[in-house]
Amino acid sequence: MKFRPLLLVFTTLALASAHAAEEATPATPKPSLMHRLLHPFGGGKSGPAGKTKDANFKSLTMKLALDPTAPKLSESRELKVIVSLANTGKKLVQLDFPTTQRLEVLVKNKAGKRVVQWSEDQAFTSDPSVVAINPGERLEYTVTISTRDFAPGETYTLEAFFPNFDPLRKSLPITPQK
Repeated sequence: MKFRPLLLVFTTLALASAHAAEEATPATPKPSLMHRLLHPFGGGKSGPAGKTKDANFKSLTMKLALDPTAPKLSESRELKVIVSLANTGKKLVQLDFPTTQRLEVLVKNKAGKRVVQWSEDQAFTSDPSVVAINPGERLEYTVTISTRDFAPGETYTLEAFFPNFDPLRKSLPITPQK
């Protein structure tokens, strides 16, 4: 019998706090307790598909190199393209990729017509993944493109980029020799 007043007080407090919580709902919903237990580091829910987290592109430095630097069509049938991406900042940079393709390399002629597209004969799967670049570290990708469609003495533009990240794009003029 002595517990009835305490039960009444606790019930009233619980209802009052529930009503106050309904009135003061935050603009962004807070994850449930179960979600927080299953994803203690904030994983699980992400933004809309195709969107990337705000990567700090200012701290990323992209370089593009060729091997050989002055290709001779009579000596080589392919050209190595080396793309490096370095994190010069002080924070970790994450790049979200919707597929297994990380890089695209195009070669265009003077008119802007595509002569070579590296990804044409590559196989990619739709496995989303995240690439993290720590401060002071760099990634390096090496791809090989064919020189069969090149004409000696003609100037081409080699363009390398990361498909979902517009600021990460670099181009380089090349003029193959005979």
